[in-house]
Amino acid sequence: KACVVYTDDFKEEVPAVVKRLEEKGFGVCVSVADRDEAEAAEARILENVNEAVKECISNAEICVFLIPRTMPECIAGAAKCAGVSGGKIIAVVEDIESIPQIFDELATSIVCAGSPQLPEALGGQEVWEAPKQSSEGRKIPRIKCQ
Repeated sequence: KACVVYTDDFKEEVPAVVKRLEEKGFGVCVSVADRDEAEAAEARILENVNEAVKECISNAEICVFLIPRTMPECIAGAAKCAGVSGGKIIAVVEDIESIPQIFDELATSIVCAGSPQLPEALGGQEVWEAPKQSSEGRKIPRIKCQ
């Protein structure tokens, strides 16, 4: 199962990401994270987080976050919840330079919307794109929990 979390600022990318995940064989749930829910999740006031968002994240093997250029911090709380669940986190960003720190720390892949490397990232490969959609990524060693 895969989860796609987005905000209304970047919802135009949802159909393409869902289609690619379904092509990879995932059942996909889609949840919108608004500012109030994200702030509640970040403060660990989970009873204030939409149940659909929590359920989608908690049962997902892969969580894809669509991060808009404006107000990208509004889904950082949901990313923290996904980080606790142990699944892979993929950040699909409108602007690499505006990515919240939490995704830099937790994401398995960070790719720009429309990137030719998006299918590889959704398939589980680590993809780190540099600003302006260049493919010059960075390699960050990730330590797996034992």
